[in-house]
Amino acid sequence: MSDKKIWNNLRNGDQKALEEIYRTYFSELYSYGKKLSKDENTVEDCIQELFVELWNRRDKLSETDAIKPYLFVSLKRKIFHTIKKIRKSTDTELEEKYFAAELSIDEILIAQETTEEQKSCLKSAFEELSDRQKEILYLKYYSEMDYEEISRIMDMNYQSARNLVSRAIKKLANHMLLFVALLFGERIISLA
Repeated sequence: MSDKKIWNNLRNGDQKALEEIYRTYFSELYSYGKKLSKDENTVEDCIQELFVELWNRRDKLSETDAIKPYLFVSLKRKIFHTIKKIRKSTDTELEEKYFAAELSIDEILIAQETTEEQKSCLKSAFEELSDRQKEILYLKYYSEMDYEEISRIMDMNYQSARNLVSRAIKKLANHMLLFVALLFGERIISLA
């Protein structure tokens, strides 16, 4: 069943549609939420609140043909709102400071067997990325979203999303090239 059909069923009061959306997206929402907040209880509570609100406001929901980006945007807002309430923060750049991707992206990028040196180098390169670069790589490669979905979630235009992914990958690649050059330089010296 298409996202549009499931969403319209939810809007028309079909509880099974809500259950299907929950079953389909809970684990992805939870994984994404854990990148935004390390507090598992906060993430779980926000997901539960999101689905309760979906049900309670189903008659006011606008149409969508892409449920996943809608849920990701809603969860992101809910988590940051909760964090702001908890911290009583007025920081307007909270979203950019709290995307806490650890190694989910580089775990995917290094799924093939690599040496500990390569893993360490990639981890180091990944840590040099900005929080927004980490988030966009997570959405693109871990959550397998397209640029349209990413641009909605990150509140940026399509081209900006493509540019940010490109800059993040280029930064990782440059760091890895430096590592390879150093690695081969050490091996050549040791052979001499």
